[in-house]
Amino acid sequence: MADSGETFLLESRHRDGGWGYGLGQASNVEATAAVALALAGDSSAANLHESAVAWLQAAQNLNGGWGFARDDRQSGWMTAWAVLALAEWGSGGAAPPNARGEAWLLGAEAADTGVASSAAEIEQTKKNLGIDATLRAWPWLPGQASFVEPTTLAVWALASVQPSAAAQARIDEAVRYLVDRRCRPGGWNVGNPMMFSRALPPRACPTAWTLLALAKAAPEAIRPADIDALREDMRIDGGALALAWGLCALHALGQEDAEARTRLAALQQPDGGWSGSPYTTSVALMAARERS
Repeated sequence: MADSGETFLLESRHRDGGWGYGLGQASNVEATAAVALALAGDSSAANLHESAVAWLQAAQNLNGGWGFARDDRQSGWMTAWAVLALAEWGSGGAAPPNARGEAWLLGAEAADTGVASSAAEIEQTKKNLGIDATLRAWPWLPGQASFVEPTTLAVWALASVQPSAAAQARIDEAVRYLVDRRCRPGGWNVGNPMMFSRALPPRACPTAWTLLALAKAAPEAIRPADIDALREDMRIDGGALALAWGLCALHALGQEDAEARTRLAALQQPDGGWSGSPYTTSVALMAARERS
């Protein structure tokens, strides 16, 4: 399975050395970072890993962050993907590209939504949305409101290096934010746990990302109900990304799901990839290589 997956990634690499979400789609940071994460430490795919790392380093903006693609000068949430890919396997470490990426993440502030300017408004927000609106974490783009997914990525990335005191302070508040945004009774949606007094369901991918982040930064914040919610939506969703990210998160927690692993393997296509996507294929390869 892994060998044919690597063949798919080899054949889907662009001339610029990066990868896109789908075949024929332009290279972008998230997909290329996923390839780097999937192939790190694999001597048989060293050239592909080096290609992904080189593309990421070349795509870094002057301000230290990363945009969506190499020519996108608006740095945003993709920065966390690049920092993670460079930090996890020593391709950047304390070197300037990653140090500047970490600095950009620390400076990326979310907007003050203005919905919690008084005690009464704070309580009304908690009633309607089930959240503490005074907590701020990471936005998709600087100046926007905080969301679960960019926050989990930033925490995961920063916790994968030696965080400074300033980084740890932001990580700590972000952990409080994630705990506050937990769905009832467990797991995470992309944003708020409630909308106008109605509970929103947890979804596999944001729950998996959050568990991966918390496993690095604050494992004591994880509840059994979060893992139950992940397993349930993996079963209901059944898609390659839900299964693969779920398996990665379970592995990080020392757990396994044999049925999900079998279902993921069955989704591999004759060309070796999953969903015709280098990104999805990379996540599936991560999951395939991670067994408790």
